[in-house]
Amino acid sequence: MKVLTFAISLVFCAVIPLAAAPRLALVRVRDIYTALPSTIALQQQVKSDREAIMKSERAEELRKIIAELQLIQSQLGEKPDEIEQPDRQTLARSYELKRQEAQTLQQDFEAYKMEQEKSINTGMVLTMRATLDRISAKTQAVAKEKGYDLVLDSSGNSNTGVPFVLQSEGATDLTVDVQAALQDGESAISAQRPAAKATAPP
Repeated sequence: MKVLTFAISLVFCAVIPLAAAPRLALVRVRDIYTALPSTIALQQQVKSDREAIMKSERAEELRKIIAELQLIQSQLGEKPDEIEQPDRQTLARSYELKRQEAQTLQQDFEAYKMEQEKSINTGMVLTMRATLDRISAKTQAVAKEKGYDLVLDSSGNSNTGVPFVLQSEGATDLTVDVQAALQDGESAISAQRPAAKATAPP
């Protein structure tokens, strides 16, 4: 009986190493993404493109007509006895025409702005997705090279808003290794156009 028990325990000892837990590592994708030069360039490009919308000819024309409206409004607000009645009527007609023109320009500018924002956002999403795909591919390569079976993103949250990784004491963090692996391709990526610029005329 003792021999049988000993034999069974040897079998278990032989099986246990085969069923060992997978090697687990962590990576902070958010930290990697935000620190990349291509991400910083993308953010600057998006900011520049959005500022360009507000400096476009449409925006300037709208600002000009609003200033003219404000001037006429201030003139109409002066004391009645300081402006002759015919002049007051002329100013009122001029104000109404300018107001209608401003309304048309406002609608035109809002449509233009919406179209440009959509183009900027589309380019930004495509670039972000491509960058995250590169991070994912490099993470997989680093994990495989170092012999890890499973890698979790410790910077993310689950769909309930709770951190995906609740406890990670003693787990290996591959963030620095992935950042180093990404550096080779960064100079080429940064040299490319980081975001799809607005294509509609000003």
